[in-house]
Amino acid sequence: MAALFEIREKIITACRQYESLLMTAVRFLAVLLATMYINGRIGYMDTLTSPLLMLIIALIGTLIPGNVTVAILAVIVLLHLYTLAMEAAAVGAVLFLLILLLYYRFSPKDSMLMLLYPASFTLGIPYVMPIAGGLLYSAGSALTCVVAIVFNSFISFVADNEKTLGQVSEEADIIGRFRFLIDGIMQNKGMIVMAAAAAVTALVVYLIRRLAVRYAWYIAIAVGAILQLIILLVGDMSFNIGLSVGRIFAGVLISVLIAAVLGFFLFNLDYSRIENTQFEDDDYYYYVKAVPKITVKEAKRTVKKISMSRHTPRKKPAETPVAGRPEPEDEYDDGYGDFGDDYFADSSMEFYSED
Repeated sequence: MAALFEIREKIITACRQYESLLMTAVRFLAVLLATMYINGRIGYMDTLTSPLLMLIIALIGTLIPGNVTVAILAVIVLLHLYTLAMEAAAVGAVLFLLILLLYYRFSPKDSMLMLLYPASFTLGIPYVMPIAGGLLYSAGSALTCVVAIVFNSFISFVADNEKTLGQVSEEADIIGRFRFLIDGIMQNKGMIVMAAAAAVTALVVYLIRRLAVRYAWYIAIAVGAILQLIILLVGDMSFNIGLSVGRIFAGVLISVLIAAVLGFFLFNLDYSRIENTQFEDDDYYYYVKAVPKITVKEAKRTVKKISMSRHTPRKKPAETPVAGRPEPEDEYDDGYGDFGDDYFADSSMEFYSED
């Protein structure tokens, strides 16, 4: 487990070091995927489907505020709709104006969540966005999820009925087209169920993760995923929407795993070292509970070098001469056995230790 925490710290350190470059790359990919998603669903204007133009739009999206980028994507959708049918563009303009005004009023800081929604629809995991919104943003993320789902539902409705909307007809049929489009929005039960599930999930996740309880984020992820799953299944059975139960289960499960990874990197607390403190000022007395984050200090390897210099040799005591035996020569004992003084005269030893 300690090795896993060390890897986490290294990743967080690298992300902080290259935060500006990383955020620019994520922003670029989000805008590019959103543009590709729109052109793939309703790419009726050939000029806007040019790969070079999509790259230019993605580059511009990295340089301007996120809210302006969302507005540009809405204009691209309207241009495609106008190429198909003027009525579709008119209904889309009114719809987008209403929901964008609500979005800019209550949750203007959730632009990255809005930009990532098309990619989540493409990957089949839109269920992760309400959970991520509740964890990372405010309660207004519920409205952002609803706006994104309405956007996607309207685009999907137009793409599924492009033959009907693209037919050239007399002026008397214009009112019929407007009614057809409005009914397609108002009576889209699948959109209503998904929007309700996303809004409730985002709100519940936001409220739970702000509670002063242990493992608040992980409890919020579990409760949000279960609640979203229940709302979708009950809505499918009540309105006979035709949702794929297997896809819902798989999508929610993948969403839980992604949200758990977010929690591991952004909310990892050490509940074994909780500290309670109190202080006061002129008007209030404060009781504070502090929960430290888990941090892992890498073991630093140090080298200790011990130099061994030559010792002054000791002369053995003189032996008493014995008759008939030659007088012994002077012998020196340096304390190192038979290796001799020259071997240790200029030697050193290195020891490795971990602090």
